[in-house]
Amino acid sequence: MRRHTLAIAILAALASSASLAETSDPQSLLIEQGYYWQSKKNPERALETWQKLLSLSPDQPDALYGIGLIQVQQNRPAEAQKYLARLQALSPVPRQALQLEQDITVNKPDNAKLLEQARELGEPDDEREKAVALYRQIFQGRQPQGLIAREYYNTLGFTAKGTNEAIAGLQRLSRERPNDPIVALFLAKHLARNPATRADGIRALAKLAPNNDVGGNADETWRFALIWLGPPKPDQVALFQQFLTAHPDDTEIRALMNKGIAQGKNGGTWQRDPQMTKAFKALDAGDLKTAEPLLAARLAEKSNDVDALGGMGVLRQQQERYSEAENYLVQATRLPGGAAWQTALNDVRYWNLISQSRDAQRAGRGAQARDLVAQAERLNPGQPGAAVALAGFQAQDNQFDAAEAGYRKVLARHPGDPDALSGLINVLSQSGQPDEALKLIDSVSPAQRAKFAPSVKINALRATQVGKLAEQRGDVKAAQAAYRQALDADPENPWTRFALARMYLRDGQIRNARALIDGLLKTQPNQPDALYTSTLLSAELSEWKQAETTLGRIPTAQRTADMNELAIDIALHQQTDIAIETARRGQRPEALALLGRSEPLTRQKPERVAVLAAAYVEVGAAQYGLDMMQKVVENNPNPTVDQKLLYANVLLKANKYSEAGEILREVQGQPLTEIGRQRYDDLIYLYRVKQADALREKNDLVAAYDMLSPALAQRPNDALGVGALARMYAASGNGKKAMELYAPLIQQNPNNARLQMGLADIALKGNDRDLAQSASNKALALEPANPEILTSAARIYQGLGKNSEAAELLRKALAIENAMKAKTQVAQADTQSKSYNPFVGLPGQRRQVTDLTVAGAVPPPIDAPTKTVTSSAFASATSNDLSEPFVPPSNIASIDSPELSPARRALDTILRDRTGYVVQGLSVRSNNGEKGLSKITDVEAPFEARMPVGDNTVALRVTPVHVSAGSVGSDALSRFGKGSTTPAGSQSDSGVGLAVAFENPDEGVKADVGVSPLGFLYNTLVGGVSVSHPFEANPNFRYGANISRRPVTDSVTSFAGSEDGEGNKWGGVTANGGRGELSYDNQKLGVYGYASLHELLGNNVEDNTRLELGSGIYWYLRNNPRDTLTLGISGSAMTFKENQDFYTYGNGGYFSPQRFFSLGVPIRWAQSFDRFSYQVKSSVGLQHIAQDGTDYFPGDSTLQASRGNPKYESSSKTGVGYSFNAAAEYRLSSRFYLGGEIGLDNAQDYRQYAGNAYLRYLFEDLSGPMPLPVSPYRSPYSN
Repeated sequence: MRRHTLAIAILAALASSASLAETSDPQSLLIEQGYYWQSKKNPERALETWQKLLSLSPDQPDALYGIGLIQVQQNRPAEAQKYLARLQALSPVPRQALQLEQDITVNKPDNAKLLEQARELGEPDDEREKAVALYRQIFQGRQPQGLIAREYYNTLGFTAKGTNEAIAGLQRLSRERPNDPIVALFLAKHLARNPATRADGIRALAKLAPNNDVGGNADETWRFALIWLGPPKPDQVALFQQFLTAHPDDTEIRALMNKGIAQGKNGGTWQRDPQMTKAFKALDAGDLKTAEPLLAARLAEKSNDVDALGGMGVLRQQQERYSEAENYLVQATRLPGGAAWQTALNDVRYWNLISQSRDAQRAGRGAQARDLVAQAERLNPGQPGAAVALAGFQAQDNQFDAAEAGYRKVLARHPGDPDALSGLINVLSQSGQPDEALKLIDSVSPAQRAKFAPSVKINALRATQVGKLAEQRGDVKAAQAAYRQALDADPENPWTRFALARMYLRDGQIRNARALIDGLLKTQPNQPDALYTSTLLSAELSEWKQAETTLGRIPTAQRTADMNELAIDIALHQQTDIAIETARRGQRPEALALLGRSEPLTRQKPERVAVLAAAYVEVGAAQYGLDMMQKVVENNPNPTVDQKLLYANVLLKANKYSEAGEILREVQGQPLTEIGRQRYDDLIYLYRVKQADALREKNDLVAAYDMLSPALAQRPNDALGVGALARMYAASGNGKKAMELYAPLIQQNPNNARLQMGLADIALKGNDRDLAQSASNKALALEPANPEILTSAARIYQGLGKNSEAAELLRKALAIENAMKAKTQVAQADTQSKSYNPFVGLPGQRRQVTDLTVAGAVPPPIDAPTKTVTSSAFASATSNDLSEPFVPPSNIASIDSPELSPARRALDTILRDRTGYVVQGLSVRSNNGEKGLSKITDVEAPFEARMPVGDNTVALRVTPVHVSAGSVGSDALSRFGKGSTTPAGSQSDSGVGLAVAFENPDEGVKADVGVSPLGFLYNTLVGGVSVSHPFEANPNFRYGANISRRPVTDSVTSFAGSEDGEGNKWGGVTANGGRGELSYDNQKLGVYGYASLHELLGNNVEDNTRLELGSGIYWYLRNNPRDTLTLGISGSAMTFKENQDFYTYGNGGYFSPQRFFSLGVPIRWAQSFDRFSYQVKSSVGLQHIAQDGTDYFPGDSTLQASRGNPKYESSSKTGVGYSFNAAAEYRLSSRFYLGGEIGLDNAQDYRQYAGNAYLRYLFEDLSGPMPLPVSPYRSPYSN
């Protein structure tokens, strides 16, 4: 309000200085520019102009005032006082000093509030007296200035004793502001109201009548003043003649003039009955209570008194009792001297037609209503009432553009018309232009507000616009406060209640919303709008049965077209809800049939088509629902924003986030209707919640919270947003906070299956297994045939270690989905005449139907490409980008999956770990070692059969092995066996390894026991037990441990054992010990460390001890669900007690340095496709190897001495080492997989090559993307 007051001050200054524009001297032009910039609210430019003016004239009053006013506007009263002091120092003191002093005073908060209160008071005499008292309290004895003075004097003039003071004040203002037409109008009106100055007032009004700004008002008052004057005296006849010159067809004024002329000729002086004079004076003042008994008494005394009849007709007109008014005026016009009442009669007939048109509009007879308005327009084209009524009808029919244009046209011809002004405010409000409505409200003067109909609560309207603006910027609390203020100003308005109730809903305050709406129904149980808004609230809450019941209480005759449309909406929602519930019970064919029968209810209205399409998505026919909405958009060359938003809503329901985000980004910033704004806000909210959940599932909690936080700020108590936040806390390990957030949601919605699943998830993460189990079971009981609930429950069961039950739930979900797909195809054929194509998806065929089946379309020539996916932006079903402003463009992949459902993906995950299979492999390993000694060629044909047993798996492993080192050369015989010169022959062996294995995937436990290849020179019991599991407190941390007895496969000697030419046997080494590991991986980087200790034991081989330490760090350069790239740094150290890297009797024939250090840079790239997955690993670095010298025959001193105590020399080398490995797997079918691997290791003068291939057959079908990274099948002896 203070800004408004200061704007008035600027306008006042502009008006008073308007005459300066006629001059062209620099100072005058600068004054004009300064006030211009201030009127445009550009203080910077205004200040610049005023300072230029002060440089020309340091004491120029307008410049001093202008700068002082800027200080007031910027709330710097101390600075403003400085400029006031400079103005007051001038002699004589200029008017600008008084104006600035008043501006400073009014800008004080207490005075601004008083001014607002004064302006809000109405027309009754007692309220005007109160207003005058408030004005005087502000002025504190000072003389009022400017526009505030103008409104004060106008109000003062209507008080009992204020007329003379008001006239004097307005005359002063008129001298100060000679170009202000409103001051002139107010002065003329008050002069005309005062009998002593009425003639002067009439002359002033005559001058103002042609004025473009106030002419309409002046012209109307001019006529009333002549009627107040009565039959003119001879010296007053000219006043009437001047009016009739401008209005020659006004028979009433002409008759009145003629009556005065006649009386003057007869020399008599006509005197109106004193009681009648009093009655007409009361009637002119709008005091109907005083006027009615006086007129009735006169008619009782003289039933044919023409003026009493005419006066009573006018009185009934003001009471809007038009039929009675017409009856009285018809009688009056038929009596002698009654011609003066003909205009009033025409006026009554005009308003009677408008009244009848409004009755017809309310009854739904729109055509009749418009016809009656047209009749009224023909009867009196100059009156604005008909055009105002027509604009009102257009607004009721949501034709807001036409209504706005109509109201503005009326205001152009009749400035300030109260009905047009209030109508325009309402239209701007309803059409989503609250900012424009607010500006218009603030521009309405108190005098104009006073003329509004009693039903127009301007303060409530203003607060409502403030609420809508707050709602647009997502400030729910501010919107609530504004709507409460509006409700205080207009407590019986059901629409204000509904607006506030909607804000309560957004804030999760469902009970408050319902109580607010029900409160009005308690006092007005049968009021149609109260019942209607209660119905709308039930619709907002999806309480369709309650909505139907409440709407049914409105009599059919009293229902508007909107109410009838809502009845159809309710019926459609009830039908779709029944269908969805039917589908959840597993009766999907029946659900589809019910939805098919519901299609006529849509009547091709986009909003209803969207409801039905969303229902198809809910029952599992997502593509069919999307197709429905896609047609709505495509069939319109220029789809509306609302239609796009409806389509986006269905896309979100179908989890098509990328496409929905594309539409939302397109719509962002476009002008929206009020309904469109609400729909957009709801979609953005839902979009953010869903995307936040998706990010949480990717363990990117930071991005997830960033995504959710604007939604939480918008609706801090909404179950969707709070539930998503609770799940984030659970994912972070803060189960206590998650439960605090979730508990109230469960209490309010105990039968919400999705909330129960959320509770189960939080409980599982908090290690409350009993609660997780019970909440999952309750969700399953609530919706036993809902694939989404089945899939979520399976995940909980899997977390509880109940993989078998989880797999069964997922199989059930998958069976329902598959059945649904088949039924959907049939339903599409039944409801849309689109034939089911059994060849879609077969090998070598298309994955989608073409557009050749579209009825009425001309198929393209057969050599032209046939479309399968529309190029429309609204159907870009292959776009998976999640970019700003909705999802950060980081390594976050879209969760859209057009081929696999969540149930299928989850089942695949479980089956991949526990499904039964048989696999046959073939592997070959060789190196560049010395023949007969370190050389090895290892050929293995591993076979494995695995079967699930409950939540575990068991496996049988059979591994045929052939190893060969070639023949020992003559020059190497001294370094083989006991150094005999007898040829040893080819060193090779064959055998079959056997083992059984056990695995519990959930606990990360593995165990196996078996025997090294039977048939080898030496075989022995081998096996091990290992565990690898994340820490419960933080799953990013893992620990691993194992104990094992494994064969050492470095050479034929260490693996199978060797025999020299004399029959000496040795070798067959095993490593016996354990290993521990700790690691951390947050999907951005990982670190690890490990340590192991083993005792190496063999046959006729000296015992040895191995100690190994290692650690490393790696970074994810790329980490997506389908590909990863890591780069790291690794280091390791290893030491053996003895050097056993030789092949004489007593040595093990395996790499065993006393000091080994390695520092490498490993890199890994892995990628997965629908049927193919591969991985490439490589490392390069520095290695240092130091080996001590050792006896030829350790452990046998006699043999060592007999051979002259020979020794192997020590060695120490440092150099570059590298390795390379590539693995891949290809899915031949849903059960057959072909895979392979190749590898190369190089260390200085040593090089090893390896390769393997395998064919795997699964006992159950698997689909979806291949695992990442690929885990190739290897022989049990590959390590």
